Amino acid sequence: MTQDFFYRRQIIEIFEIDEDFLSELEHEELIHSIRVEAVPEHVFPVEELERIRIIQNLVKELEVNLAGVEVILEMRDNMIRMQQQFNFILEKLVGELKTHMKG
Repeated sequence: MTQDFFYRRQIIEIFEIDEDFLSELEHEELIHSIRVEAVPEHVFPVEELERIRIIQNLVKELEVNLAGVEVILEMRDNMIRMQQQFNFILEKLVGELKTHMKG
């Protein structure tokens, strides 16, 4: 069974980070917790773990400040969107080529 979300305490243990740091990331809106029915506290979706890992590496290993982290994450998100758009266009092009080659 895969886990759909993680509690704050789990995030703190997994990444060995300070609770204040986690709160600061939320305050700066670099990560987002969610409300899940039947769970008494806000939790973090699985997708946020990758963002937290990236942030932690940028801050601890490369000494990037949170403003820089925000810029880097935005650039990363833009590159992912562009890759998805490129893949969509490429799929359409391949479909068109297959249609023209049959006819």
